[in-house]
Amino acid sequence: MENVKNSIKAGGAREGAGRKKELPEGARVTSFKLTETERIAVKNFIAELRGGKKSQAEMLEAKREQRVHELIAGTTDPITEALYEVINLYGGRGKGFREAERVGKTISVIAFKDAVQKWDKENPRD
Repeated sequence: MENVKNSIKAGGAREGAGRKKELPEGARVTSFKLTETERIAVKNFIAELRGGKKSQAEMLEAKREQRVHELIAGTTDPITEALYEVINLYGGRGKGFREAERVGKTISVIAFKDAVQKWDKENPRD
């Protein structure tokens, strides 16, 4: 009984139990109910993500995807408001929706072409 009490006071009975002093940047504490087998598998997966070259590349890709999502979220509000105005101009359902869809497609094509042109100017071919 003494061993159990001491191990719990020292941070827990399981390997790796207890509060960690540091977490990687951007990490959040989460809680999941897992079996012991799942816990070990998740722990090994996270260790691999934080350590190997392949996993670092995957983490970089995940960060890129997160940044793209943030950019999309930041740019959709003004476009949403503009398309809402188009729908109102054409009287709502039917023609209003069709016109808003047409305008939305046009905006996306123009924005893409402008972005490519800007990138080409900043990154000329040799």
